[in-house]
Amino acid sequence: MNSVPKIAPALLMHLIIGGSLYAQSPKGSQLPPDKIVCITCHGESDQWEGDQRKLFIDLKILEKDVHFTKGVNCHDCHGGNAGAEDKDGAHENRRSPADMKKVCGECHKEQSLELFKGVHSKAGPKNDKGEGTMLDCGTCHGKNAHQILPAADKQSPVYLDNQVKICGECHAKDLDTYTKNVHGFGLYKSGLSITAVCSSCHGSHGVYRSTDNRSTLSPANVAATCGKCHRFIPERLEMSVHGRGKGVGEPSKRTAPGGKINRRPTCTDCHLGHETAFPESSAFRMGLPNFCGNCHVDLSSTYRLSIHGELTQLGYVPAAGCPDCHGGHEILPIDDPNSHLSPKNRVATCAKCHPNANPNFTKFDPHADYTNARTNPLLHGVYLLLLTLLISTFGFFGLHSVLWFVRELVDVMKRGRPRALVPGATAYVRFVQYHQRAHTVLLLAFLGLALTGMPLKYHETAWARGLIHYLGGFESTSFLHRICALATFGCLFAYVVRLIRQYFAHRRNGKTRTYSIFNPDSPIPNWRDFKDFFHMVRWFVGLGPKPTYERWAYWEKFDFWGACADIVIIGATGLILWFPNFFCTVLPGGVLNFAKVIHSTQALLATGFVFAIHFYHSFLRPEKFPADMSILTGLVSEEEFLHERPEYFERLRREGELDKRRTTVPERGQLWLDKAEGYFALAVGLFLLVAMILASLG
Repeated sequence: MNSVPKIAPALLMHLIIGGSLYAQSPKGSQLPPDKIVCITCHGESDQWEGDQRKLFIDLKILEKDVHFTKGVNCHDCHGGNAGAEDKDGAHENRRSPADMKKVCGECHKEQSLELFKGVHSKAGPKNDKGEGTMLDCGTCHGKNAHQILPAADKQSPVYLDNQVKICGECHAKDLDTYTKNVHGFGLYKSGLSITAVCSSCHGSHGVYRSTDNRSTLSPANVAATCGKCHRFIPERLEMSVHGRGKGVGEPSKRTAPGGKINRRPTCTDCHLGHETAFPESSAFRMGLPNFCGNCHVDLSSTYRLSIHGELTQLGYVPAAGCPDCHGGHEILPIDDPNSHLSPKNRVATCAKCHPNANPNFTKFDPHADYTNARTNPLLHGVYLLLLTLLISTFGFFGLHSVLWFVRELVDVMKRGRPRALVPGATAYVRFVQYHQRAHTVLLLAFLGLALTGMPLKYHETAWARGLIHYLGGFESTSFLHRICALATFGCLFAYVVRLIRQYFAHRRNGKTRTYSIFNPDSPIPNWRDFKDFFHMVRWFVGLGPKPTYERWAYWEKFDFWGACADIVIIGATGLILWFPNFFCTVLPGGVLNFAKVIHSTQALLATGFVFAIHFYHSFLRPEKFPADMSILTGLVSEEEFLHERPEYFERLRREGELDKRRTTVPERGQLWLDKAEGYFALAVGLFLLVAMILASLG
C-alpha cells in the first residue's frame, strides 16, 4: 500500500451563507490521514479516467475542506470501512447517492430543518423555466462533497460574489437588479467585503417568503435585519412616528391620512430591497415623494402642487424632498420639541436650503392646496377669481376671433385683400425703430419666459421634462427666466418713460390735459375705441360695414395694456418668489403661496392669449396671412394703409408728416429675414400652445 502524505489540519472558521455553521453531531472518526485507506485508491490520479475521473480526489483539495480538517473522514459521510484493505470491504455498507441527501442533516440538524421549512423546500417557488427549485446542500456549498470550504474563503461557493452568482442561477431577474443597486455596487464596483449579499437579508437556511412572520424580511423583522449592518438606525426608527407603539412594521390601528397600508412602514417601504439606490443619488431622491406617497397620499398630492414638487418632477435633484424637512429615520410629530419642524427648529431646517430664512418665511405652507376650498379657502378663492378671469378672457376673445375669421374670410373671397409689401414698391413707416426694437426685445423675452416657465406649470408631462433637460436643467432655465424677466421690466419702464415724455411734450405745446392723454397717437383707450368695437360686432353679423381705424385699433390697445398688466402682476409675484427671504422680512410667509398661484395662473393667461389670440391677429387673419409684416419691418403698403387706417393716413397728410413717412420696400432677402423672426415666434408659440392644450386635456 502506498504511503499517504500527512495533511496538516487547518484551524479555519467556517461561515456558511452568512451564519456560523457549527456541526451538531459527533466530531467524526478523527482518523489520521495515513489510516484512511480510501485515499489509497481515490487519491491516485492515474487510476481514474473518463467517466470514472469524478471518483478521483485530489489531496490538495482536502487541505482546506472544513470537514476533513476537523476530523470528519470519508466513511463518516459515505459509509464503508475505512480500515479495510480490499475494495469490497472498503465499500461495505456504503451509502447510496440518495442517502447522501440525509447525511448533511445528521450533523447539521438545525440547518437542515430550517432549509426544508423555507421556500427552498419541495413546495418552493418555480424558476423561470417552470421547474421546481428544491435545493440540497450541494447546490450552495458545492457539488463536490470533498471541497466544502469556509464561507470566508474566496474559493468557497458561498463567498460573497460566488454566493450571489449561485442564487442568480435560479433568480436571474433578482441578480440583475442586485448588481445595479447600492449593495451590488459595493460588492462589484467598490470591492467591499462587508456589503450585503443574498443571505445577509434573506437568511441562509431558513429562507421564507416576506409574508411569513418567520422571514428575516417580514415587515416586523426587516429593521432588525438591516440593523445588522446599519447600526443605530433601527433605534432611531423606533423613536420616530413610524416606530412608536408596537414598533416598525407592526400593524397600525389607523392608516396615515389618505394612505392604504394598515401597518407602520419599515426599511423596504422606502428603500425597496433589490431596487435600493444610493440614498444620496438622484434616482433615490427623485423617488422619495412616491415612496412617502404610498402611505401619505394626500400630502404627496399637495407636495406635487408646491414649487418643491414641481422641481422634483422636472428632475431637479436639490429640490427639497420629504426627509429634507421632516427628517429621514428620526421623523417626529411637529409638536415634538425635537422635531425638525417644531417652532424652535423650523428656521434652521429651512435655512439648509434658504440660508437667510427668517421666522416669517417659515410660515409658508409647502403643502398648500389651492384647489381645496375646505383646507385653504382664501387661497382657493384667489385661484377661482384668476380662473374666472382666464376663462372669460379666452371665451370673449376666442368668440371675437372666430367671428372675425369667418367674416373676413367671406370678404376676402368676394373682394380680395389689399396688396401687401412688394420689394421696391412705395410703403409708409408705421412703426419707428424704437417700436421695432422694443417689440423684438419684448418678443424674445416673452418667448424665453414661456419656454422656461411653462414647464413648471406642466411639470408632470414628458415634453416639460424634455424641454427643461434640453435647455440645460433648472439652474440654466431659472437664470434665463430671470434675465428675460428683467428684459420685460426694461421694456415696461421704457414705454412708461416714453408716455410720460409725450404727455409733457403736448402740455408744453399748449394742448389740454384731456388731449395730452387721449390724443390719437396715445395708446390709452378712448370713446372711439368703444364705438369701433361695436361697429366691428355689427360687421361680424352683417349689419354694417367694416370699421376703419386711426393710428391704433381697439384690439391693439388691449394687447398693449394687457401686456403691461401682465408684466406688473406676473413680475411683482415673480420678484416675491425670486427674493422670498427679503419680502418675508415684512410680509408673512403665506404670501409666497398666493404669489405662486397668481404668478402661475396669470402667466398661463398671458401665454395662452399671446399664442392664441395675438398670433391670430398677426399671422392667421385672412387679410394678413401668412404674416402681418408691419411690426416686423415697421412698414405698411400704401394700399393696406388706405384700406385699414384712412383717417390716420389723412391726418398725417394734413399735418405734413405723410411725405416724411414715405419710403421704399426693401429687397426680398431683407423681407425674408424679417419674416423669419415672425415665423420663429409662431413656431415656438404653436408648439407651446398645443403642448399646453394637450396637457390640460390629459
